[in-house]
Amino acid sequence: MPEKTGNASATRRGFIAGLIALPAFRMAGPARAADIVARFRSLSAELTGFDTDDLDPALARVAIDGFRAAGDGAALERLLSGDPADGELARRIAAAWFSGIHPAAGGPAVRTFRGALVWRALGYAEPPGDCSAEPGDWARPPAPAGAGR
Repeated sequence: MPEKTGNASATRRGFIAGLIALPAFRMAGPARAADIVARFRSLSAELTGFDTDDLDPALARVAIDGFRAAGDGAALERLLSGDPADGELARRIAAAWFSGIHPAAGGPAVRTFRGALVWRALGYAEPPGDCSAEPGDWARPPAPAGAGR
């Protein structure tokens, strides 16, 4: 006879069925995360004019996490669902891709320098940097303002 606990009944068969279903639940999390990244990249491609392949998936994940941490999670979900009502958020998403500065819980943070779309949008410009030993080799980003050399 099944043992009753509240409104749920526990049986060996139910327990085993639950164990069998666990791998499916674990796989749903990463699949959903990958789907969100794909939808974010697709939306970002529309907003920036770049191809989806030009938008780094890892950077997209960082941006999604940043927008959520900054309190824009619900608005982001609506935008990803096709609701164009939040034009301000759409503008901030495009700005994050072009500048490399993304929202975060503690305020805006630089997430990429060389990967910012502004350098590709200009076409004729390269990210500034410090010249190493070889003339014309601008391999390193510049030091922050006020930092000693």
